[in-house]
Amino acid sequence: MAEGTRVTFPPLQAGQRTRLRAALGPMVALSNPLDYHTYIWRDTAAMTQAWAGMTGEGIDMTLSIVDYPTTDPTDWICTTEAALAVRAQTGACFGIVASLPELLPPDVAGTLMAGGVVPLMGLREALCAIEAAASVTAPAAAPLLLPGTAEPTQTVTEGASKHALAAHGLRVPQSRTMAATDIADSVREMTGPFAVKGVGLAHKSDTGAVRLHVAGADVAAVAAQIGTERILIEEMVTGAVAELLIGVVRDPAHGFVLTLGAGGVLTEILADSASLLIPSDAVEIRAALMQLKIAPLLLGYRGQSAADLDAVIAAVLAVQDYVVQHAETVVEAEINPLLCLPDEAVAVDALIRKA
Repeated sequence: MAEGTRVTFPPLQAGQRTRLRAALGPMVALSNPLDYHTYIWRDTAAMTQAWAGMTGEGIDMTLSIVDYPTTDPTDWICTTEAALAVRAQTGACFGIVASLPELLPPDVAGTLMAGGVVPLMGLREALCAIEAAASVTAPAAAPLLLPGTAEPTQTVTEGASKHALAAHGLRVPQSRTMAATDIADSVREMTGPFAVKGVGLAHKSDTGAVRLHVAGADVAAVAAQIGTERILIEEMVTGAVAELLIGVVRDPAHGFVLTLGAGGVLTEILADSASLLIPSDAVEIRAALMQLKIAPLLLGYRGQSAADLDAVIAAVLAVQDYVVQHAETVVEAEINPLLCLPDEAVAVDALIRKA
């Protein structure tokens, strides 16, 4: 049941095997998880010794699965006593898990909690609780960033959004925003191939208003096909090992929520993201990136080049810095995608909504 979670069951160490063998004798196969059989049932001291043998260095939580009967649980008092004794003797994090909620009586749960043992009701629930507890960290040193309350009144164009974020350290491609009639002269000052995009459309890819790998000689014709009054022309960035989304939204309950995830046109389908609160530091951002399903791509999957993680984190911090400096007015800021290359990270699309 732990498959697919971040809860793992490490192999027994030599010291654990020695302690377990002394408590259980030669008839029990030693492994993790452990079936300790019923040879020592009702022998509270031996049960304590066996269960304590499953604690140790590097073990975050030790669990004993016990289903108390719903009629007379008297014969199960030894398990409660053993769990409390393990906690008292070792100081290890210890829990009693019932396979069904009704198989852990409330009075027993209260006794366990009073002695520092965690009662967990349901196997899946226990794994979820442990995984959640493992993600809890100390409170951040910096207080949450409080947002403004004014309603958004403008959506900043892609070019202007990139220019604003670049002022805070975000890497963006060389680009020009111009009237469709001014394209020929501007293209000569740039290096192709180009990305040609319509300006003023909310979902440019969905409406065919994004054309990639356009040769310089074809830019004017492609711009005419797109049909918007103004056109963004951008030098293409190639060689990305992964595409990321960096998004910040104003949230009345949490201040600003920073979301990192798999980017590009398949963002909604992949549904691969992790969220932080602003401000977050580089260590927290790196940890969130490593939670993503696409983390192997960032680290170099199957011999491919790895992304420059420091550059990726710097891009996230640049977006965060913009939000911090404009907290009264910004409502949303998004990069999708951030192209993650072996030697840099470049934002090729950006959106800002603000009051």
